[in-house]
Amino acid sequence: MATKTEDASPPDAEELTATIGKIAEQSQRIVTDFVARQSEAQDSDHDPLNIGSAFMEMTQRMMADPARLAQAQVDLWNSYVNLWQQTANRMMGQESETLAEPEADDRRFADAAWQENPVFDYIKQSYLLTSKWMINTVRETEGMEDETARKVDFYTRQFVDAMAPTNFAVTNPQVLQETVDSKGQNLINGLSN
Repeated sequence: MATKTEDASPPDAEELTATIGKIAEQSQRIVTDFVARQSEAQDSDHDPLNIGSAFMEMTQRMMADPARLAQAQVDLWNSYVNLWQQTANRMMGQESETLAEPEADDRRFADAAWQENPVFDYIKQSYLLTSKWMINTVRETEGMEDETARKVDFYTRQFVDAMAPTNFAVTNPQVLQETVDSKGQNLINGLSN
């Protein structure tokens, strides 16, 4: 879907203003509804599944072994430095290495722009390196009860999946292309749901 827009003329100013106004209006409605729901939820139990205490236990276990935690952080930093270097090489037309590839069945990054565009490729690889690091760091934390370890692993994977760049309009090349092609109507439609 990473095709160029056939009509490269600048957007109509009135149409663009109206589209931005509709997006702002829908966004305001969503925020207002969210705040109202949060106010109603103040009286209920905030953590009925004890997720917070499970993550608190994991954090305590991680902090009990500062050398391992420091090594994990150094490993992540080295991955980022290597990714920066490979991306810089690619942008200068030099040979570069791909450091992180999605699993074969991961369709989120199927669009050609994730491989062809150096910026989107960097975003993809950065996400994949970070998510792998986060999941592995959580799984390698020692001393948790099995049930707590499973709970922390499950919610960590949910968080990692939710933070995928494919889930955000400004980091998803398909959404950006559709936004250009539809002159923002896709965003208005999405906010209406």
